[in-house]
Amino acid sequence: MEPETNSSSSSSSRTASLRDIALSGAVALVLSLAINWLIVFGANTGGIAPSLMALNYGPVSLFTTLGVVGAAVTYGILTRVTDNPDRLFAAVAAVVLLVSLVPDFTVIPSEPGGSLVSGTILGAMHVITAVICVGVLTDRWNRR
Repeated sequence: MEPETNSSSSSSSRTASLRDIALSGAVALVLSLAINWLIVFGANTGGIAPSLMALNYGPVSLFTTLGVVGAAVTYGILTRVTDNPDRLFAAVAAVVLLVSLVPDFTVIPSEPGGSLVSGTILGAMHVITAVICVGVLTDRWNRR
């Protein structure tokens, strides 16, 4: 009788448990919030767009949380409906990221207190959160 070779299957082909996704989502949220708060602190300390509401702790916290929760839910759904959720999630995340950058460069510069620099900072925060979500939720980092 030959040993079973299927036991080393990739975690991207397994269905992630709700607990795994929730824990990964919590890690992604904590990392994203911490880094984004540091960026807000730096922007505020540097006097970049002090009157721009979008570059303050409240809105940054709210939208970061909504984005990470949305990413975790999306990843959870993909683990149940596709054989390769990691690859598809990375593609979905890339598209959502690109769409999320549009207001940073079209709306934010014309907002009271806004500028292209403040829009670029917000865009960088979106990129950071997307990279963290893809890395933490998929096989990119530390998956068993």
